Amino acid sequence: MASIRPHLILNGGCRFGHALSAPFASASSSLARVRRALPQAYAHLWLSVVFLLVGLAVGVVISAQGQFQMASAAPASSPEARKLDSEMIAATISRLESEQSALRSQVADLRAQLSIAQRTGSTRKSTQVGINNEMARLRAASGLVALRGPGVVARFDDSTVRSIPENDDPVNYILHDYDLRDILNTLWAAGAEAISINGERIVSNTSLYCVGTTVICNVTRLSPPYEVSAIGDSHALSAALRNSPQMEKFNRRAQAYSLPVKIDQRQQVNVPAYSGSFTFKYAEAEK
Repeated sequence: MASIRPHLILNGGCRFGHALSAPFASASSSLARVRRALPQAYAHLWLSVVFLLVGLAVGVVISAQGQFQMASAAPASSPEARKLDSEMIAATISRLESEQSALRSQVADLRAQLSIAQRTGSTRKSTQVGINNEMARLRAASGLVALRGPGVVARFDDSTVRSIPENDDPVNYILHDYDLRDILNTLWAAGAEAISINGERIVSNTSLYCVGTTVICNVTRLSPPYEVSAIGDSHALSAALRNSPQMEKFNRRAQAYSLPVKIDQRQQVNVPAYSGSFTFKYAEAEK
């Protein structure tokens, strides 16, 4: 369409104009011969006719040239060209709509993945928090963490008697490992949550046994006085040490042989963490 050459259109229009004006030129020459044969009175009439014919010829030529140029430029706006342009525009619109739809689908997929990742992260975080809380609880229950809270501090010592009567057994005037075990069992039964003796935390593998005049606790030698710290309901723990059936025999002996016993209820009792090691020779976790 852009290859149409204007000078070709002009030249073609000129040739077309010459072709249209040829009959008028022939008529003019014939009329000129007639004029020479007519008298002078008809000269003005002749001039009018000539001017009219020339004007018509010029009008026809100009109109023909305009129509020829319009016809030559017609392919630029022909139905075929308009159809081709419409098809190209429609194809471009369709392609862009398809790309937009694909991008929207991709955005939706990414948002779904992000949502899943956020839920998974939240679940993992919640699970991790739960695991950490459970680990902290188990560490506290196993004695690996120092604890504090209300409870009792009880102090037990050997007899204050300076001279033992001749017929009495000296064993009755000192504290033994079984006395300490009775005290510990009484406190556990009364709801104690953590117990220590002379700074040694009582845990699942703690053993108490006598070696001469001392008691071994967590491979540590203890000697009187024995200070027992227990965290729990201070009233219940104190009442258990004073009046429970487990302590009845010890309390009678303590009174009879002057074994000092002092029980204090406190709002703040500190129990240290277990500092030893856990060694299992035969036990193993169930699968």
